[in-house]
Amino acid sequence: MIQELLIGAMLLAVAAVLFFIGLPNKSGVSPRFLRFEAAMVLYPPVVMVFVAGGVAELVTGLLRVP
Repeated sequence: MIQELLIGAMLLAVAAVLFFIGLPNKSGVSPRFLRFEAAMVLYPPVVMVFVAGGVAELVTGLLRVP
């Protein structure tokens, strides 16, 4: 039970960090690693995998509470 909650929280924390790393700066310039075509296609699904995994683990952990 506690393992699912911890893993879910860690996955959501990783997703939040990835989200904030990918934000453009105040002048609207994207981060250097997102300036390539392949990165723009692959980066959002990677973030969504961590969000979906984190939510799934949290829900699983909360449903197993006695």
